[in-house]
Amino acid sequence: MSTIVIASLNPRAGRTTVTAALGARLAAEGRAVRLARLRSADGADAPAEDDAQVLATVAGCSSSGRAFTEQEALAEATDGGSTLLIEAPAGEPRELAQKLSARVILVAADAGDQALGNLAAAATALGDALIGVIAVRQQERALESVAARLGERGLNCLAVVPEDRLLAGPSPRELAEVLHASSLVEGENSDEAVEFVMIGPLSADPGQPYFLQHGAKAVVNRFDKMDLHLAALATDPDCLILTGGQQPSPYLLDRVQGAGPLLTVLLAPDSTVRTIQVVDELYGETRFAGRRKLERAVELFEGQDLTKLVDALS
Repeated sequence: MSTIVIASLNPRAGRTTVTAALGARLAAEGRAVRLARLRSADGADAPAEDDAQVLATVAGCSSSGRAFTEQEALAEATDGGSTLLIEAPAGEPRELAQKLSARVILVAADAGDQALGNLAAAATALGDALIGVIAVRQQERALESVAARLGERGLNCLAVVPEDRLLAGPSPRELAEVLHASSLVEGENSDEAVEFVMIGPLSADPGQPYFLQHGAKAVVNRFDKMDLHLAALATDPDCLILTGGQQPSPYLLDRVQGAGPLLTVLLAPDSTVRTIQVVDELYGETRFAGRRKLERAVELFEGQDLTKLVDALS
């Protein structure tokens, strides 16, 4: 059995995305795969528990659904029969790899000179334990150049994954938290990412075509813009964000109730302009969670040539 640590030198680098998508890809190729999330050494780690629950939903893979301590991970690594992917906390992975007799995949979202220098130093410390590097969230036009720059630093490039709006997108629950918004209606999709955030048009008669441009979306309008709210409702948004902090018309909430159980309605205290500014800052800082993100991550890895990784596992 192979034990592989999925590591990154910095937080928010995409470790969960890679662990989940890579596990699904290997399972689809007929390998027995187990997924695990290691919690930080200082004890309770709520983000690690969230990540572990995500890994438990990956089709074709087995997972406990909870974060492991190092001792539990060691016991899991010695329980043979399958490929074990362990998502590690951010930081230098050399000591952990030695404890688990594991090999390492480094995940990086930053391909700048300093970041590549740090990766090269970590690779030197890992030696033969390093399988290679997976670069994520890279611009589409720069995929080949990033792979080339990794090679120039002596780093084995396993894959370069393009940036993606859905993977960067927040869920209605995350939007409510960052906007300090109250939830007027909490829908069943409140933990699913929205790919687009739309503001109603300035025209007097927006109709539905404008909002039909995008699927998974949140729509932001002032609380009293009833015509825009109704036009948006007709296009099945995931979330309505009402700005200005005042209660909307009861008629709107009645219409929302008739729109189905998936829609979330948030009441944000700030203006529309300020609300959009805050939401824009949230993109790329969200957690990897929900069915939509998992499916998109798997799609992105389906297009990757993982020959180098498969050869290393063999």
